[in-house]
Amino acid sequence: MIQKACKLLLVFSVVGCSKYVKPSTYYSNDFKNGGVERHDGLGFEVPVKYDIDVVYFNEKPKQSYEDIETIKMSGEVPLEDKQLQNGKMLYRGNHQDKKQEILRQMVDKAKELGATALIDVKYSVYSTQTANGFTFTGKAVRYVLK
Repeated sequence: MIQKACKLLLVFSVVGCSKYVKPSTYYSNDFKNGGVERHDGLGFEVPVKYDIDVVYFNEKPKQSYEDIETIKMSGEVPLEDKQLQNGKMLYRGNHQDKKQEILRQMVDKAKELGATALIDVKYSVYSTQTANGFTFTGKAVRYVLK
């Protein structure tokens, strides 16, 4: 009897949670081009917390700072067979996990330099006929009191 009650409780808790978080396809209005834009997945990105502040290029740091050093990470890898079909590229760039790994390496390097924040973080990707490449840049800075 207790096992049945536990199973029933488990089923209700899974059903109750799953009504809010469903991996699915959803659509949003594309006002710029007209029509709708298709998105796959949960529809939101799970934020990652780092030991120091990470401020992207379109955001401002929360206080004044002094520059330490610009950090740049880049790489290039040959195209894989699964990226091409009938001579057309199906996708390019890095997976979200790879981007977070690279950003974590940049944060670690900034911490080694004594930085309290990594600002102006930018990611760019490029493709050639035979390779995929990326560049991650950011400035290691130290917050100052004024």
